[in-house]
Amino acid sequence: MLVKRVWIDHEPEIDFNPYTDSADVLVEMEDGKMWQASFVTLTYLRQEMQLSKDVAQEYKRTLAPTAFLPLDTPHVLVENLHQVTIEDVVDNLLVLGVFENVFAECPAEEPLSSVG
Repeated sequence: MLVKRVWIDHEPEIDFNPYTDSADVLVEMEDGKMWQASFVTLTYLRQEMQLSKDVAQEYKRTLAPTAFLPLDTPHVLVENLHQVTIEDVVDNLLVLGVFENVFAECPAEEPLSSVG
C-alpha cells in the first residue's frame, strides 16, 4: 500500500494545539481507499482523565472520584499532532505491517469534500 494523502481533521471551533489535543487522521491510499484513525497526545488523555475525576467528585454518592478514560476505538498516542509526525507514524505503521490494526477503512461512499 502506498500513501497518496494524509489529512489531520480537528475541531474547527476550537484553537487547535498540536501538543495538547486530539484529531482524526484520514489517509488516502493510491488505490483510492480511505482510512481513518484517532490520534491523541498524552496531555489530551491526562486532561480527559482529570475531567472524569472532576465529574465524579460532583457525584460523590454515586461515583468514586477516580481518574479514568474508557476508549472504545483504537487510538494512536503521539508526542504531537504536526503533519510530519503523523506522516511518519503512518509510514511506520505500514512498514511494521500493523496499519490495518489501527486504521479503519472508510466506506467508499463518503465524500472527500467534508475533509478540511
